[in-house]
Amino acid sequence: MSTIILILIIIFIIYFFYNKMQLFGQKRNYTSLNDRKIIKNEAQDELIKNRIDSIMEAIASSDTKSKLDDDSIIDVTDNSYSVDSGNGLLKYSNGVPYWAHHYVYSCSEINEATNDQKKFYSIFKKSFLNGEYFDLEGNTNYAFILLFDLLDEYDISKDIYRLECQLKTLGQCYQKTKSYGASFLIKIMEATGDSDGIARLKSENKYSNEIYNADFKYWKLGSKYREKLSLNDEQVELLNKLWYPNNNFCSIEYCCIEILKIYIFVIAELKAIYMVEGKTIDALFLEVADVIARKQYRYKNGTQNYKYCIERTVNDFYSNIFKYCENTVRECYGHKRKINTDTYYTAADAKAEYETKIIAKITSLLTVKANTVAPPDEATEIELYSKNTNRWKIRFGELTANYIDNPKWFYDSVVALGQLNKKNPSIENIFFEASKFIASYDKTSALSLYIYYLYYDLKSETFNNKKLTKTIQKSLFNTKEQLHDFEIIVSKLIEDKDLEKALEGVMQVYEAKRKKIELNPDAIKEAQQQHSGTVEQLAQYLIDNYEDDNNSIKSQVLNDDEIIIEISKKNEADCVLRFAKDLSFSPIHITTLELFLKNDFSIQQAELETFAKSKGVLKNQLIDSINEVCYDLLDDILIEEEDGYYTINKSYFQKITTK
Repeated sequence: MSTIILILIIIFIIYFFYNKMQLFGQKRNYTSLNDRKIIKNEAQDELIKNRIDSIMEAIASSDTKSKLDDDSIIDVTDNSYSVDSGNGLLKYSNGVPYWAHHYVYSCSEINEATNDQKKFYSIFKKSFLNGEYFDLEGNTNYAFILLFDLLDEYDISKDIYRLECQLKTLGQCYQKTKSYGASFLIKIMEATGDSDGIARLKSENKYSNEIYNADFKYWKLGSKYREKLSLNDEQVELLNKLWYPNNNFCSIEYCCIEILKIYIFVIAELKAIYMVEGKTIDALFLEVADVIARKQYRYKNGTQNYKYCIERTVNDFYSNIFKYCENTVRECYGHKRKINTDTYYTAADAKAEYETKIIAKITSLLTVKANTVAPPDEATEIELYSKNTNRWKIRFGELTANYIDNPKWFYDSVVALGQLNKKNPSIENIFFEASKFIASYDKTSALSLYIYYLYYDLKSETFNNKKLTKTIQKSLFNTKEQLHDFEIIVSKLIEDKDLEKALEGVMQVYEAKRKKIELNPDAIKEAQQQHSGTVEQLAQYLIDNYEDDNNSIKSQVLNDDEIIIEISKKNEADCVLRFAKDLSFSPIHITTLELFLKNDFSIQQAELETFAKSKGVLKNQLIDSINEVCYDLLDDILIEEEDGYYTINKSYFQKITTK
């Protein structure tokens, strides 16, 4: 015990002299090369302090049996927290208020935050300065606002040593701020002529720079595609200014290359246009960025915030131009989901400057260039269909609009479309819609396409252990025997998954019945005159049940045009759709979601409106009420509008359901 007391006394003495040295250092102005030497000495003092801290930790954890903990000492704070052993940061007991990520240009942006966000930031900053570091749980806006807050305090204190320590700690705790903090420090040292400090920082951040620096070739588009696109040095440099786009569309290399071609063209044309106006593209971008910095963010020319804003804004111009080019290719390829190009400039002068001098010219150039975009090859089509599951509707709409009494052409075209959608989880819907369309023109094609539908639906995730309830045209079956034979074909398909065998069976459905059945036109006409309920009798005639050892198939007329075939496997319990406990869905909500599930999460708006009316509710109210129930869980809306359809993201549906 006496040894421990002696160690504590020694530590107290060292701390006493350390604090004296630190106070002495903080009174100095570290702007000269000589002062920098003092900083180095004080950095050694910091190293001593860190070693002392290590000794303290060792003492605290070395011998639990010694019971150094004193229960009489209580640390009273406003907030409780526990140490997160995963990253060494403290867990904020009340939960970090969510703050959607955006680029932060100034600590003054905290003024636009909510009261909860402001309250947390105050606690976060105070704790940081006291050596307690919270886990921000991905809400990096707080860290970046603190970065600018510390820079503003430096403008008053001019204590670069303290700033360097603070930014170093900030970067260690919140990695995304590390490269920005080092960049600001280097700029400050450049202004004060501290070449030694600059060299040291660059050496310390060498590895970090390799990852975050814009010149890191592995992530740069120009270096990657120099040979493939035969780029010159200027074009390589232009593309290397962009971060590698990592969305689903650009991950398809063919699409990415087409975007790059348009981007290079647009920048070259912009340069030519500005040259005619007597300006370079760099000069004009700086001119527009200056207006945005002063009018939108109220920064004064020459301040640190102003300089940083100018740099970031010019980079954003190039990034946004790339987004416009990407949206042009997306439009050409029928990829309806667009990249957001909004800039949220609210100041009238800033918005007008940006839109008239840059965006107006870009959109004009892209209108012309869109016609030169190369059509996607087969491999690209397959990838595009897999990433945009409703994209097939564009091509299918063209097939139905151009149909002129040629069932074989339609059938072959739909099968070819299906091949391009082999990686699309919605592939079965293509054949289902095609079967319904061609039913009034050719029965064999309609049944064959329906078999395709069943085959792919059997392979889909939503069919397993679930009833299949879909409609086909009643006009496809003239007799009960034809329907019965078709049910047998379906049952065998379910068991052996042999598509070709099932398609061969369909070809025989009508051939066999033509030999057995003779229709007497006179008798039919007489029956129509004698019975007013002919439709109802035909409906009863077509009702048929079929079962074998493994499957049960029931058929029922839905209306004058459609018949339901319900297929279920024997000895298997039906899956009941279950939802997360926190979701208070009403019965009509559950029925609606089941309808989405049966239609592969995509329903025509007109169809859903009919459904809503049948339940005595308004369509919009139904959708809004379901979205409201799910919003807290998803932090987003569940059901979205998309090109005349209501759709549900499958990943969102999985979040609200439980197995």
